[in-house]
Amino acid sequence: MNYNQTLYGALHDTAKKHPNSNALLFMKKYITYSEFDGKVNKLAAGFISLGLNAGDVVTLAMPNVFEAIFSFYALNEIGVVCHMVHPLTPVIQMTKFMKQTGSKHLIILDTFYQHFEALLKEEDKTFILVTPVTEFGGIKKFGYRLIHRKKLKAIKPSKQVLYLVDLYKDEEVKVKKIDPKKTAFLLHSGGTSGEPKTIELSNYAINFLSSKTEYILGLKEFEDKHMLAVLPMFHGFGLCMGIHSMVMFGGVDTLMPKFDADEAVALIESNQINFIIGVPSLFEALLRHKEFRSRSVKNILQAFVGGDYVAQDLKNRFNEVMEYYYSEARLLEGYGLTEVVTVCSVNTLSDNKDGTVGKPLPELEVQIVDLKTNEFLLLNQPGEIVVSGSTMMNGYRNDSEATQSTIVELNGKSWVKTGDLGFLDEEGYVHFKQRLKRIIKVSGMPVLPSEIENLLMDQESVQEVAAIGVPDELKGSKVKLFLVWVPGKQPLKKEEIKKLIKDNLGIYAEPAEIVVLESLPKTIIGKTNVLELEKM
Repeated sequence: MNYNQTLYGALHDTAKKHPNSNALLFMKKYITYSEFDGKVNKLAAGFISLGLNAGDVVTLAMPNVFEAIFSFYALNEIGVVCHMVHPLTPVIQMTKFMKQTGSKHLIILDTFYQHFEALLKEEDKTFILVTPVTEFGGIKKFGYRLIHRKKLKAIKPSKQVLYLVDLYKDEEVKVKKIDPKKTAFLLHSGGTSGEPKTIELSNYAINFLSSKTEYILGLKEFEDKHMLAVLPMFHGFGLCMGIHSMVMFGGVDTLMPKFDADEAVALIESNQINFIIGVPSLFEALLRHKEFRSRSVKNILQAFVGGDYVAQDLKNRFNEVMEYYYSEARLLEGYGLTEVVTVCSVNTLSDNKDGTVGKPLPELEVQIVDLKTNEFLLLNQPGEIVVSGSTMMNGYRNDSEATQSTIVELNGKSWVKTGDLGFLDEEGYVHFKQRLKRIIKVSGMPVLPSEIENLLMDQESVQEVAAIGVPDELKGSKVKLFLVWVPGKQPLKKEEIKKLIKDNLGIYAEPAEIVVLESLPKTIIGKTNVLELEKM
């Protein structure tokens, strides 16, 4: 398996081996690998015609539809850095993201034009609009235009507003050789400290991790095997394991822009979902669906769950259904972080242990170090989890200080300090205990308490604020907010607080609960006592 190339190179290799095999499935339509490769090449030629060159940055804020996948691999083919962002990102935050990364092109659904329209006030910005039914017949196109007529009517085509469908060109794509170890992708995260960071990943790192798919799934043959590709591409797990792993091995990505239990159950019944990777809420929704409990679950071959908090009860209930209907699948948990693309240890069907996040993947190393001295600890001794191997990030963009404090040299080898507490047992399993960094995972999406707190501290009526994550069986975690008002100032209403956070930081950061206190509990040295807040 050649992982020392671009992600497009891996796609092209698969297309040569399996030209007539199905690659993508969306709304009952299949795209073969030959068709996939051809569309990517035509779109790559179109991107070149826009003046895009290797090293430029383009922002891709799209759900998982055909055109998002085509765009991603086309940009990668010509060496453009793909800046992956949540399509529901508030325009204020998107402005910051594009400025930080130097991106001037934004690829979005045409129905999101108005959401981001304010960006066009900057004359150097260009929108590339995607209509997600261009691969379908006239009936679907008519229905789409009818349903979204108000939003589509607001679009004003110009030099700044283009349609992706107009960029496909029948021209040969000639590009210089691309170094697969250079930065090719930018993903946003909380870093290992809980502060906003933009993570630089390479083709080499993502290809290397995808090459472990055979080990993770315990299979050699993937033709006509379907992965539920519902985790978004701005999510490391969704990008690498949800999309690219099947592309590398000739499987099928069953695209789902937003999880729908009815649709998922129908696809399972038709044997068009064999592998599921998702957050706890996805599996909860499946278990609540009355038609999920049927013989068709035998079509599920593997299932993996991730998130900040995964209830053992969820895994037990899912496994009971699988056992009852004689499916070999079990809900397996792993561990990872975007600084090493995503998963670095995982339980597999053939090698798993309750209460752990599995063993490190082949050719990746996981060790435990002392929190103060960075010295390696013995088995069963808790400390900070560190990871070494070919999936390591290139660093944090424009933040050399944070990069140097996260990627450290220990015993002559580079390691990523995860900011997570855990230990290794005598059998080699990794035990994840808790996050040392302050990051809340809501439905698998990272929410940074520091961003919420900084935003609210700018309000003159707020004296103190603290945001924490509390376990939630449906979403994994949810945001709980504590506020102290300035005496004599008019306090904000809870609805105003939620709107302020949602407009600036996105829907996942919106607090599920807001508690007003007279003062926040403090530690001996005067810091907010988060542990005390977690007991409230």
